[in-house]
Amino acid sequence: MNRKLMLGDNIESLKKLPENSIDSIVTDPPYGLSFMNKKWDYDVPSVEFWKEALRVLKPGGHVLSFGGTRTYHRMVVNMEDAGFEIRDQIMWIYGSGFPKSLNIGKSFDKKKGNEREVIGPGNSGKDMTGGSYGNQSGKDNMTFEITKGSSQYEGWGTALKPANEPICLARKPLSEKTIVDNVIKWGTGGINVDGCRIEYIDEKDKENAKPGSLNATGNNSMFGLKSGNEQNEYGRFPANIIFDEDSAELLDKQSGISASRFFYMAKVSKKERNLGLKENKCDHPTLKPINLMTYLCRLITPSNGTILDPFMGSGSTGIAACLEGFNFIGMELDEDYFKIAEARINIFEEYRKLLK
Repeated sequence: MNRKLMLGDNIESLKKLPENSIDSIVTDPPYGLSFMNKKWDYDVPSVEFWKEALRVLKPGGHVLSFGGTRTYHRMVVNMEDAGFEIRDQIMWIYGSGFPKSLNIGKSFDKKKGNEREVIGPGNSGKDMTGGSYGNQSGKDNMTFEITKGSSQYEGWGTALKPANEPICLARKPLSEKTIVDNVIKWGTGGINVDGCRIEYIDEKDKENAKPGSLNATGNNSMFGLKSGNEQNEYGRFPANIIFDEDSAELLDKQSGISASRFFYMAKVSKKERNLGLKENKCDHPTLKPINLMTYLCRLITPSNGTILDPFMGSGSTGIAACLEGFNFIGMELDEDYFKIAEARINIFEEYRKLLK
């Protein structure tokens, strides 16, 4: 298992890699939202970048790239224009998003000098589902007064609560006439279905997954309980949707069954965020859960393959790649994040203990 971390502009770093040398790309690039006024989030990756990524990826190699709901289309179009085939979209659903919505009624009353009725105290630490929705710097649990006005604009806002991030599943075109021939030549072209199946709880669960059984059809099919045309000994077929704890809990309450376990991935804990860091704390605002990244790495990477993350950030993909036994190449422009990623990746075995 080899690791190589490269500091600097990722397009220049990509040019140093030989063509057809990477088995998969798992990355969380800028969304082009100027998130928290971060300079690195000024735009989505360009066509030029994706062309270099395409060059180093083996034919049939897959990409999993996170995107923002407002700018996902721009990223995907750039990938497609660079030559990638868009295969699917995985939806990561979470309950901890913070609604950045302007209270139009309150702003209207402030502008007009209208009095507002105080109806009680508020707390920014929890949302309606019980999930934390404070800002990512950890400065939540702030109290404030909840007020109510009487204008026609009361109750109106400007945005929805963010609760999902799309992940683009793309593939470099095959070099051979068939998938099988491509896999034989390059080892790439397919996804690891059996390695990412959801294990059965018990024999009853397995029996319920059989095609034609009561629990494999009807309403339960909307939760992915139906396993497909044939039952598999390893578990249920992986789906293109993933939940965190908050959204999983909400689904289970509404469905009356443990539907969420078919799509569940835990969110980042404070210990996971800062494990192994002494001087620098991991303050990256868009940190992804390691167990989510291990699943994504396993889904599209062949055995002993090399994973590339050209937007390494704080190194969660690198940790995940090491935990799964893959080779890893990471690229990062920001020197502070590079040091954090390097420190976290170097102690990946400690994360194995933490995630057990």
